[in-house]
Formats: sequence, structure tokens, C-alpha cells
Amino acid sequence: MTPGAPDPFRFTTIAHANRTLLGPVSGASIDALLEVVAQAGSATAAGGAHVSSGPPPRVLDVGCGKGELLVRALERLGGTGVGVEPNPAFAEDARERIANRLVPDMAVVIESKLADALVAPHTFTLGICTGSLHAFGDWRTALNGMQRLVTRDGWALMGPGYWRESPHADYLAAFGGREGEQHSLLATLALARDAGWQVEACHESTTGEWDDYEHAYAANVRAWCDAHPDDPDAGAFRERIETWARAYEKWGRGTMGYALVLLRRGGR
Repeated sequence: MTPGAPDPFRFTTIAHANRTLLGPVSGASIDALLEVVAQAGSATAAGGAHVSSGPPPRVLDVGCGKGELLVRALERLGGTGVGVEPNPAFAEDARERIANRLVPDMAVVIESKLADALVAPHTFTLGICTGSLHAFGDWRTALNGMQRLVTRDGWALMGPGYWRESPHADYLAAFGGREGEQHSLLATLALARDAGWQVEACHESTTGEWDDYEHAYAANVRAWCDAHPDDPDAGAFRERIETWARAYEKWGRGTMGYALVLLRRGGR
């Protein structure tokens, strides 16, 4: 970021204060999907313990945020990991979380956009992208991009948005969206299969997960605006969050969906 330039990440950093998972998901939902990967990559030893049945896993998290999902994956799977995160505040949180919970040199955070990260292709056992599909482009390009990063028979944990119902024009206008940016969940999963992925599991975010995320998101921005009324960004941030919150309550709860989709790469 150029010195003196506006911080493009300021709003999202404020909105996600005190949040570890930066989306409408719970730790239990994530852990259940990671356990599927762990079970598939282990063999049962005497006494029922699970031991690794292959080379140490390599985990990539694109848009790793504060690093919570990357850390959880490595705690469960072992191996080593790389997080890619362009927001300096989130990247610093991720490094601190890694230092506190993982052994030294188990994971690194690259503070950049994916395009500038120079990650090696076909080297990751598990690729994660649960909040930054835009780092690749749209859903189709994210599916193809992750194919180039994971190993043959590797895994991907992706977080696409989808339409639970056709979006109202006023809802789209409230956040500058387009209906063609997302699909139904059935179409979203079909596109994954068409791209050569096997759909191993899918968790649709519950209303409770959505409300927990959205209400905290709005509360954080409102609290910051109340505490910084003279900040040059306060007025715009206040208007932005109130528009977003109204749209969520009026349309979003029934229209916008989010899924954690666990995929396995085919042979191609």
C-alpha cells in the first residue's frame, strides 16, 4: 500500500474486529469438514488411533484472513501450510495465531494478493478459499485455479455464495451486485463437477450462523463510528453499514446463501 494512500481494507478490518472466522460459519462446521480430510488421509492403527498414511500434508489458504481456518487445518492434519492474505492487519493476526498455536516453521503468511504470491502449482494436499474467491475471479475460475494448485487426488475447501432464491433488484442495488455473479446451490455444485471435482461434502450456513456473523459485523462498525465521530470515514462507514444491515434484514436472510464445499480433485 502506498504511504499516505487510503487504506482499502479499513472497513473490513473494523467490521471483523474480535472475529476469528470471517464468514457466516461456525468452528464446528469447519471442524467436521476437516475431519473428513483427516480420516481420508490416515490409516487406523492398533487401538483405533489414526496415523498418517502418506507424505506430510501441505495446506494453502487463499485469503486466509486471521489464519484461524489455516491453523485448524494444520492442527488436525499436521504438515505445513501457507496463508496468502493482502490485508496487513489480518496477516499480522494470522502470524500471531500461528506463533501461539503451531510449532515453529509449520506455517507462513505471504502478505500479498494471490497473483503476486508465487505459490508453486500442484504442491498442496488441501487448498482452502472460503472468503476470497475473487482472488481467482468468479466461481468457475476459482475451481480451475485451485485445480492448478492442489496435487492429484488433492482436496479443496471452498466457500461460494449462492442464491437461495432469485434476488430482488433493490437488494442487488443495495450492495452493487449482479444476479449473474452467483447461481443456485445445485448449479454451483454442478459447475464444480463439470470442472473435474468430486463433491465430497457440503455445509449450507444456517440462519443462526448468518445472524451471528451479520449482526456482529454491523455492531462492530456502528461501535467504531460511535467512538470515532470525527474520523473522515465515519459518515461514509455509517451509511454503508446501515444500508447493508437493512438489506440483510429485508432480503438477505432469505436470498443469500453460503456453503462450505469440500471437493476432491479428479485425475485430470
